[in-house]
Amino acid sequence: MLFRTLHIGATGLRVAQSGLSTVGHNIANVDVEGYSRQRVELEANRPSLLAFRPSFFGNGASVTTVGRANDEFYERQSRLDATSQGFYEGRADTLDAVQRLYGGATDPDLGGAFDAFFNSARELTQEPDDLSARGAFVQAAQGIATAFNVLDREIRAVQRGIDDSLSDKMNRVNELAKTIAAMNAKVVAGELDARQANDFRDTRDQAIRELSKLVDVNTMAQADGSVTVELQRGNVLVQGDQAAKLQGTPNAANGGLLDIEYVGLNNTVVNLTQVLNRGEIGGLLDVRDQRLAQDLTALDNLAQSFANSVNAQHQAGFGLDGVNNRALFLAPVPPPGTAANLTVDPLMVANPQFIAASQAAATLPGDNRNMQLLADLQNQPQAALGNSTFNRRYGQLLHDVGLTTADNDRRLNVAKVKSEQSEGLRESVEGVSVDDEMVELTKFQKHFEANSKIISTVDQLLNTVLQLIQ
Repeated sequence: MLFRTLHIGATGLRVAQSGLSTVGHNIANVDVEGYSRQRVELEANRPSLLAFRPSFFGNGASVTTVGRANDEFYERQSRLDATSQGFYEGRADTLDAVQRLYGGATDPDLGGAFDAFFNSARELTQEPDDLSARGAFVQAAQGIATAFNVLDREIRAVQRGIDDSLSDKMNRVNELAKTIAAMNAKVVAGELDARQANDFRDTRDQAIRELSKLVDVNTMAQADGSVTVELQRGNVLVQGDQAAKLQGTPNAANGGLLDIEYVGLNNTVVNLTQVLNRGEIGGLLDVRDQRLAQDLTALDNLAQSFANSVNAQHQAGFGLDGVNNRALFLAPVPPPGTAANLTVDPLMVANPQFIAASQAAATLPGDNRNMQLLADLQNQPQAALGNSTFNRRYGQLLHDVGLTTADNDRRLNVAKVKSEQSEGLRESVEGVSVDDEMVELTKFQKHFEANSKIISTVDQLLNTVLQLIQ
C-alpha cells in the first residue's frame, strides 16, 4: 500500500509540474499578440481492484491534455469587425490626400486660378490696348490651364500611390496565406493521437485575423484540424497545406492601373477587382476606381466646359490686328484627358495683340466689350455643369470630397469602437491575465508541496518498516 501511495504522490507531482510549466508558458507569452491562454486538463487515473477486498483503489491523477482558451463566436465577430475597420482605413488616407488637393495643396490652385483668370480679364477691360495687360491675361490663361493639368496629374498620382499600396497588401495576403498553410500542416501533424498543437493554432488564428483586415474571408474548420480559407465568391485561398495567391496585372483599359487577380490552387486566374469590396484592399479599390474616377471625370467636364465657353466668347471678338475667330485655348481633348491636356494656343502666347478684347474691328483699339463679356462668364450658369458657374462647380467638387471624407471618418470611428469591443471580448476569453496566472501559480505550488510531503512521509514510513524488519 505504501508503494501505491508513493506512486500516487508521483502522479501528483507530475500534474503539478505540468501545471507550473503551463502557467510559466502563459506568463512568458502575456504580451505576445494572438497568444491564447492555456490550461492543463486533468482526470483521475483508472482505479485498481483490490485483491483482498471487492472495491477499487485510486491511482492518482494525470494530465489528459493542455487545452487552449478559444471562442469561435468571438473569433468570427472579431474578424468581421476587423474587415469593416480595414475598409474605412483603406479609404481614409487617400480621401484625405484628395481633399487636400482640392483645398489648395496644388500649385497653382485651381480655385485661385479661376479668380486670377477672370480678374485679369476685368483688368484688361480697363486698358484693352495695353500689351502688358494683354500679356498678364495670357499668363492667367496659362495659369488656369496649368492648374487643371496639375490637379489631374496629382489625382492620378494618388491612384498610382494606391496601386503601390495594393501591391504591398497583396504581398502581405500571400505571406499570410503561406503562414496559414504551413500552420495547417503543423497542426495536422502535431495533433495525432489526440494531442493539441496550441501554439501552432495561435499562430494560424493570428494570421487569419490579420488577413481579415485586408480582405473579407470565410474560414471552415476541417476534421483533420486544418482550416480552409475562402475569399469572396468562394475563391479558396488556403486548403490544407496549399495556398493560392493574389497578383496585380496592369489594365490598359483602366489607365494602366492594377487589376487584382486570383491565382488558384490549380493555377486558374480569376479577376477579382470588382469582387474584393471589403477590407483594406476593398477600401483602396473603392477610392481608386470609384471616388477618384468620378473626380477625374468631373474635372474633365469642368475643363471642357470652361475651355469651350471661353473659346466661343473669344472667337466672337477681334484682336488688335482686326482678325476674329481665334480660340484662346487649343481645342479640348475629349474626356478622358481633357484637364490633363488643356493648353493655351501657342499663337496667343506668342502674340498677346491677338487677344480678342474688342467686339468689332471698327472700334479698335479701345473697345473692351468682348473682354467684358468674357469676364462675365465667371458668374454665368453653365448648362454643361448643371447650371452651375465655374467657381461654384469647383466648390461643389471640393464640398463633395469633404462630405465623403467626413462620412468615412465617422464610419471609421464607429468601426474602430466595434472592433475594439469585439477584440476586448475575445481577449477576455482567450487572453492571459497575470493576476489569474498568479492564482494558478500559487495553486500548483501548493499542489506540488502537498504531493512532495506525501512522498516524503511515505519515504519515512518505508525507512521505519525497513528498520523494523532488520
